[in-house]
Amino acid sequence: MNLGRSSRMRAWALLGIALLPSLVACGRRKPTEVNDITPSFAVNRERAPLGSAVEVTYTWTVGSAATKPAQDYRALVHFLDRDRTLLFTDDHALNPPATSWEPGKTYSYTRTVFIPFYRYAGEVQVVMGLYPVAGKGERMGLKGEDTGLREYKVGKMELLPQTENIFLVYKDGWHSPESSAQNPSLERTWTKKDALVAFKNPKKDILVYLEADTNAKAFEAPPVLTLAVGGKTGVVVPIADSEVFMKKVRVKAADLGTEEWVDLRLSMSQSFVPKAKVAGSTDDRELGLMVYHLFVGDAEALGKVEGVVDAGPVTLVGAEAAAAAPAAKTPAKPASPAAKTK
Repeated sequence: MNLGRSSRMRAWALLGIALLPSLVACGRRKPTEVNDITPSFAVNRERAPLGSAVEVTYTWTVGSAATKPAQDYRALVHFLDRDRTLLFTDDHALNPPATSWEPGKTYSYTRTVFIPFYRYAGEVQVVMGLYPVAGKGERMGLKGEDTGLREYKVGKMELLPQTENIFLVYKDGWHSPESSAQNPSLERTWTKKDALVAFKNPKKDILVYLEADTNAKAFEAPPVLTLAVGGKTGVVVPIADSEVFMKKVRVKAADLGTEEWVDLRLSMSQSFVPKAKVAGSTDDRELGLMVYHLFVGDAEALGKVEGVVDAGPVTLVGAEAAAAAPAAKTPAKPASPAAKTK
């Protein structure tokens, strides 16, 4: 059959209309199955300097129509800059596990997050989600504003320049920072038996954050850490195992003294040399404590912080006591950013 030009155009148009529903169906994305679970985020201070600590409360509101998860999930927490570029994360195990969540209940917990050092200051967007622990399967669809890939917008905060912090000067007793084999972006620093840091006296109450661990099996007896501020005030921390621990210590302004600079000393009851303890090791350094984060902040500016203990009288012995006796009036040259414990 010979169709004219206009007839052929009408035929193609009719065919296109007939095929349109099929084409739309093929191009349509599969709808996300949304579980009745809403993530939310709260922080003890919405403006925080780079390198500082913040207390983050995560909440998972499980609605009455929620389907109980059949497998365990991890929390996805991403902190993004203005261009939605990932700055840092706080992915973590849920507490309690998602498999124990019940419809109609709310689950909240607080974690300490240390903000890394970046060449960025400004607004940060926070997104949350859930992904399978085993790494198999998709992220769970949740209630909320999906920013893409099942990451849900939960809040924002502002990063301030590092200069807003109480600056630490790392003095004696510190080895060079090293990266974790499991996470190359994570730096940690070994101390010797005794390590010293100094900071300018803010003449205000302060909070000292210390996150650390050690190789407990390398010591002849369970080691004991003494964290002392000004050589007389602090806490004593028995170390029972090799797990990471965190201490948050409040020191009153009166205990900082009147000098311009204040010493903060980390003294271990013992030290060890890996070469003498580990077969095949060639590491002949004197090691005491592995420090992941050490932060000193204005207690009032830090706001509400859970798990804080008040500093009390402590006694340094031997060489540590002799070294702590002089006031720290003239600090050493400040460490470079790469040499800071983070």
